[in-house]
Amino acid sequence: MTEVRVGLIEFGKALNDSVALPGLGELPGGQVSLGRAVRGARARLKRADRILADNLRLGIMVRKKFFSSDVEPVTDAGFLKDVFVAVGRRDLGNGDALELYTDDTVGPDMSRQDGVAQVVAPAYDELTGFRVQVLVRDGVLRFGALTAFSRGGQPMRVLGLFGPGPVDELPAGRPGTVLLGFQCDVPPLAGDTLTAFDEPSHDHFERREGVAVVHGLNDLGNGSVVAAVEVPEGRGSVFTVGTRARVLRPAGTTFNERSTVVASDLRILSLARGGVAVRTNGGVRTFTVGLAFRDLRQNDVIEAYVPADAVPLAPPPVVAVSVPLVDVNAASGPELAQLLSPEQVAKALELRQRQGGFPDVEAFGVAIGLQPHEIVRLRKRATAGRVALRETGVRQLDI
Repeated sequence: MTEVRVGLIEFGKALNDSVALPGLGELPGGQVSLGRAVRGARARLKRADRILADNLRLGIMVRKKFFSSDVEPVTDAGFLKDVFVAVGRRDLGNGDALELYTDDTVGPDMSRQDGVAQVVAPAYDELTGFRVQVLVRDGVLRFGALTAFSRGGQPMRVLGLFGPGPVDELPAGRPGTVLLGFQCDVPPLAGDTLTAFDEPSHDHFERREGVAVVHGLNDLGNGSVVAAVEVPEGRGSVFTVGTRARVLRPAGTTFNERSTVVASDLRILSLARGGVAVRTNGGVRTFTVGLAFRDLRQNDVIEAYVPADAVPLAPPPVVAVSVPLVDVNAASGPELAQLLSPEQVAKALELRQRQGGFPDVEAFGVAIGLQPHEIVRLRKRATAGRVALRETGVRQLDI
């Protein structure tokens, strides 16, 4: 299964910043600003333009009851709903966001064992899910650690650690209680082994540089596609030649929108503004992007990113992408729209139908009212194929 983005929870937008759960403490509150929040989904912690943590789990999710200070557990929450969650992090604050996703093929790194605990007695609560009394046999068990049962099931996060009060870790030989919430695909049993895994330390996993929505496409026929894109209002827009990109394909409506990652680890081959090649889009909202991905479609989203371990880019050479010239005597309206305004396209089509075509690009530019500097720029992007002019009936000659 390919990664599917199922929702986004933004903190600082809910009516209440947090809510207190008995025996657990404060849960941070956020608002579902895209798609749906589904209990048990994997999550990434996004702060500004950085992904600080990955493979979190939406282990507990509650909502406040109407006209009451009490809370109730929920399995999913829709667009613009306020929720209070536990994911194994204590530092969620205003401005943070949880990017929720599903991906059954790419899992977390579980190659380094950090601690082993024996389950002594499991328990279940309708509000906070499963908790297990454990005895740590080896290593250490930490709050927020990535764990798994020996009998299988999805990896889980330690959502709370008590011994008897809240603690940050349990060393070998010490008993305690582990809160797992609603992450357990396999209900815990006495005698189970709970293994904790060590994760490499990262300041951040990747930096998100910008997103842009595809509005027009030009397949170059050599495995590359040039896309006309626009940056959504309020979103980042830094694109640079040579950086990585992924392509997301949205499906559904704003109330239940999902986006499937259809390509990743692509490279931005070229950028252009107004027909002129550039190294960076310079923060402008409309430009063109060249990618080696022929399945790109209208309304796809291009997400530019830089992994934390990426080698800093030396000033990369601009990859020359050969863009076919537009034949003003044969091009369709949408093809002419790559060069001209809607009014100029309408005038060009009308003149072409009336007189049969244009002898050259200069004559075409003069006929539709372009300024001299605009005609000079048009020469680099257009050509005039041979036609039989109606006035004389004589075909053009290539000189």
